[in-house]
Amino acid sequence: MKKFLIFILLLLFVGLSATNIGYAQKPTGEPYVIGGIFPLTGYLSWLGEYKKKGSELKVELINEADGINGRPLKLVIYDDQSSPEQAAKIAQRLISKDKAIAMIGTASVPISGAVASLANKNSIPAIIGSGYEVNPEKDRFVFNTAHKTDFAVARPFQYFKEKGITKLALLMPIGSLGELGSTLARKYAPSYGITIVGEEKFDVKAPDVTAQLAKLKTLKPQALFSFCTGEPAALVARNMAQMNMNIPVLVSHGNANPGFLKLVSNVNVPIIVPAGRAAAPDAIPDSDPCKKVIAAFNKRHIAKFNEPANYYSAEMVDAIAIIAEVLKTTKGATGEKLRDGIENLKNFVGMQGIYNFSPSDHHGTVLNDMMVFEVKEGKLHMLLK
Repeated sequence: MKKFLIFILLLLFVGLSATNIGYAQKPTGEPYVIGGIFPLTGYLSWLGEYKKKGSELKVELINEADGINGRPLKLVIYDDQSSPEQAAKIAQRLISKDKAIAMIGTASVPISGAVASLANKNSIPAIIGSGYEVNPEKDRFVFNTAHKTDFAVARPFQYFKEKGITKLALLMPIGSLGELGSTLARKYAPSYGITIVGEEKFDVKAPDVTAQLAKLKTLKPQALFSFCTGEPAALVARNMAQMNMNIPVLVSHGNANPGFLKLVSNVNVPIIVPAGRAAAPDAIPDSDPCKKVIAAFNKRHIAKFNEPANYYSAEMVDAIAIIAEVLKTTKGATGEKLRDGIENLKNFVGMQGIYNFSPSDHHGTVLNDMMVFEVKEGKLHMLLK
């Protein structure tokens, strides 16, 4: 009996010692399943890879730290092939077959809309990351960790105001994206004392935009706004440099990625890119409460993938973190209770900002959570924080 008691005491001592020195217990039991809908193929695949990496690493870190309520978190990922129709099929499968309690992902407005429809219909919370504007009255189960598109215009305009830039020219791609950029520019320009002196349009497949730039140059703008992403945005900047239009050019927040930075690394024009803090961790002041969160995750991301996290991985990292936090505080609530828990989440420090959701705000972040950067030598340098 004495030997048995000594054996029990030794077991207790070992267990307590493991706890005291920080060994996490491996989560057991039925996992909480989250569905990931990412464009891993198709024209949006470059975005999907970032989102997938960030999501997988965040789940790995959560499970390393004893999971959620002692249970593991499981991320089931499917490729939406950059297609709204495929995304809808995947969302239905995640709900009916994989029994996902929540969904994350998407990378475009049409794809987000397709997923949102099924999330609302089936009362399954979905936290997306795109320019999709969530209307809580109809999107009762949909949230968005991407900053509002309005922020990507209003914040740079705030910077222009601080720099005394009052005359702006618009060079917009033909199509819905260009129309949105033009609409938002005209919406916010008066608030920041900016006059739009002229507007030209171009085909994103055009080999150059020098004719449009020549017309705008005669109007003597102090800055240019071209709401486009990738090669079209790089083309605008290159043509401006060729024409000695050495004025700032504001482009879409979709350009806060390594690929675009490489495209314009040798372009000698001030290129303005709005983005979140995660786009340039070293530029974040130490006083910013998000810095520790971003720095810790970025360190692990570099170790695992040999590249830093970025604006797009941050969207999905925050989505996972928000769901995990609410599962902890609600002891595993699902459906409407999980949705309610997200709506009531306050002062949650993430990579994209400090989230304060409510029944009337399913984005959670504010204007000042969007930063303004300038591209210099292939890197983002913070101008407005």
